[in-house]
Amino acid sequence: MAVITRISAQQKNDERFNIFIQKGTKEEFAFSVDADVLIKFQLQKGMEIDEKEWEEIIEEDEYRKAFNNALHYLSFRMRTAHEIKAFLEKKEVPQQTIKRVLEKLSEYDFVNDKTFAAALVKSRMNTSFKGPGMIRQELKKKGISEQHTEEALNQFSFEEQLEASIKFIQKQFSSRAKRSEKEQKQRIAQQLQQKGFMWEVIEMAFQEAKISQSVEDEKEALLTHARKAHQKYKKYTGYEYESRMKRFLYSKGFDSDVISEMLSGDELNDL
Repeated sequence: MAVITRISAQQKNDERFNIFIQKGTKEEFAFSVDADVLIKFQLQKGMEIDEKEWEEIIEEDEYRKAFNNALHYLSFRMRTAHEIKAFLEKKEVPQQTIKRVLEKLSEYDFVNDKTFAAALVKSRMNTSFKGPGMIRQELKKKGISEQHTEEALNQFSFEEQLEASIKFIQKQFSSRAKRSEKEQKQRIAQQLQQKGFMWEVIEMAFQEAKISQSVEDEKEALLTHARKAHQKYKKYTGYEYESRMKRFLYSKGFDSDVISEMLSGDELNDL
């Protein structure tokens, strides 16, 4: 049994109080608590505390500190339950205390994974260019359940995905890119896939974007690549030179007939 001999407010935080007890003939520091714990247990000078009460006070104060830390963490932006759990674990908060904190935060609706998921999807739709696949991965990393993820992604309709993809294609495609139309489309399609759009959306988006390379621009792009290829293969002659040139240019998305025409025409003499 310990007897409280003194209670004093901390200098740097007047919401926390230091508790001192009598130990033999000397007074010594026992623990510190916040104001809510002080009031809940009605701690005061001369009060006797047994071992069980001591443990309850310490446990309650740990919970209060963890809860306040979680509130501070939440003050910057919305968080998922998984993020708060990871944050408190780094601070070595006991699992039972973390569970209690999350239950209280959920009770106050300070933490709501369903609301978080819906808000994140809406934000990504309005402020970034990410498809459902990429957003799904982001939600997974934040610990959102599959159910909440799918419910949130339902608001990103096929039509909205299609519209976003069309705008991206039209923005990225350029007649001055010095690439074949085929290569440009392949690159853009790859980018859309990496951003999480389904092939069904991408395919339809290209059909509706109505982009094309003019004959002149396609020819200029072909000549640009042909000049590079010539520098690489000019040490070869005859069939070997022509074969290597064709393979290289075909790999860049140019039509085989156009390549043959260019190699047999006057442009070849300018390379």
